[in-house]
Amino acid sequence: MTSRTLRQSGTAACIDLIGEDLLHNIVGRLPATSFASAACVSRFWNLVCDRVLCRPKLSSACSPNPSLEVAVEEVVNKVLSEPIRPHFAIASLVGSFENIEAEDALGKARDLITAAVGTHVPVITHCSLGIISDESQEQVTYRLPIASPAYRVFNPNVLIQGKSNRIMLTVGFLPGMKVTTIPLLQQIEEPETLMFDKFVTDIREFSTSVSGCNSPAAIIMFGDRYHDGIIKVVEKMG
Repeated sequence: MTSRTLRQSGTAACIDLIGEDLLHNIVGRLPATSFASAACVSRFWNLVCDRVLCRPKLSSACSPNPSLEVAVEEVVNKVLSEPIRPHFAIASLVGSFENIEAEDALGKARDLITAAVGTHVPVITHCSLGIISDESQEQVTYRLPIASPAYRVFNPNVLIQGKSNRIMLTVGFLPGMKVTTIPLLQQIEEPETLMFDKFVTDIREFSTSVSGCNSPAAIIMFGDRYHDGIIKVVEKMG
């Protein structure tokens, strides 16, 4: 046995002396990247990490920084500051950011977030229409009433200018949950109407195929200029 092997064996023996409860307490305080590394130490450590993340979890952060790069860095660092294995990431943007065209902000944000969470994690970026807020532990709240529907925030040419910029990032860990993307199609023939019945049917068929129940556990819908249609879909889903 080489000296290197002996040193490794000695290190492993010292690690094994850590009780399960203490190890659980330690890894439960790690940021996401260190947590992922800890899960690779051994099978025992991996089992402990699985116990730490045994339930669905969402982590969100908001930044009003005028620089898109800095804002993304701030929210990414926040959501990954605790144990989580991202299954998806959703970034909501509103307003304009320094040194970047409004129409380029979504793609840039997506690229930055993908670089942080990994290419295997689906990343959705969209322009927000509503209120973005950050309820911190210090009870400091940023509330930004976005434009009325007539303002059409989805149009990158009319994104809110000035200091009214925000980015909200949410990452989710949903063990055992099956996820898919279903488009709301539009008829090509006249009249050009949205195919709500087919959309709802597609949702129910997917839910039935993976769970045996025709009602999914959760639905996240992005309506863009069809945001009025989301209400119709919710009504049809019951």
